[in-house]
Amino acid sequence: MVTRRKLLKNSLLAAPAFVLPLGAAEKGASKLRIGIITDVHKDLVPDADERLQSFIDLMNKESVDAVMQLGDFCTPKPANQAFLDIFNGFRGPRYHVIGNHDTDGGFKREQTMAFWGMKRRYDSFDLGGYHFIVLDANDRPADWKGGYPRTIAADQVEWLRKNLEATRLNTFIFSHQSLERPDCITNQDEVRAVLEAAKTTDGKCKVAGCFNGHWHIDHSRVIGGIPYVHINSASYYYMGGVRNDSVDPALAKKFPILVASANYDGPLYTVLEIDPAAGTFAIRGMESKWRGKSPQEIAPTRTKEEDTWAQPTITAGQWKVI
Repeated sequence: MVTRRKLLKNSLLAAPAFVLPLGAAEKGASKLRIGIITDVHKDLVPDADERLQSFIDLMNKESVDAVMQLGDFCTPKPANQAFLDIFNGFRGPRYHVIGNHDTDGGFKREQTMAFWGMKRRYDSFDLGGYHFIVLDANDRPADWKGGYPRTIAADQVEWLRKNLEATRLNTFIFSHQSLERPDCITNQDEVRAVLEAAKTTDGKCKVAGCFNGHWHIDHSRVIGGIPYVHINSASYYYMGGVRNDSVDPALAKKFPILVASANYDGPLYTVLEIDPAAGTFAIRGMESKWRGKSPQEIAPTRTKEEDTWAQPTITAGQWKVI
């Protein structure tokens, strides 16, 4: 089990540092810290409340400036009110991103938004001298035939373009689905082009970094000078098409997703720390362990690329944005 003590210890280790492309904040300004958690999956796992409570307790203890969840949080049914109340127990600004599973059970996005208290499904805000954009990649494309839609529609792309034009601040992008994984968001090349085209008057990129959940992996990559960072799930790595026979049969019957996944013993979450004086931003590392079998033990011959980044960790590596 990962404790608060272990997370605090990990926070002192080397963290992934990204050099900001702008000098928007004055030297000596305070660091900005945003707690991030994603893919808790209240509707699918038995201990979602405890995982979320661990996150909120530590974020309150550390007095971070805001918290954000990146989707696959909970559906808007009354039974999930207590879970939502845990998130709302953070003493500061709280932000949401809509995930594909947040409308399971026939719910509409508008119902989920109302339940969470979310005014707009995609939006932006300024905090601590920086600009933040939340995207909704659950739009239906014109040729949509079923399944989970994963598109950012034309009106939202145009809004994104204008929003980036209107700000002079370092900007961070948040989405549930990934703008980095091939064939994830159907028009991700178009969206990335908008991000790369957003420049300052001296030709530097306005977008400092993009963050997503959805894939439940520990991975990042720089594309076009912009780092794309996957925040790992708080709960498990989904494998699909395999069977994890290390799950207790009674628990597996009640929560079948556990049998199709490699499960984390303790929760994972992180803190995005932006340091104006150093001109960097960092992601805090955190470690858990497998509860039962690992992906390699469940499917030793599988060669899926994402399995390479399947670990019960959020890695504290280091990158430089050119």
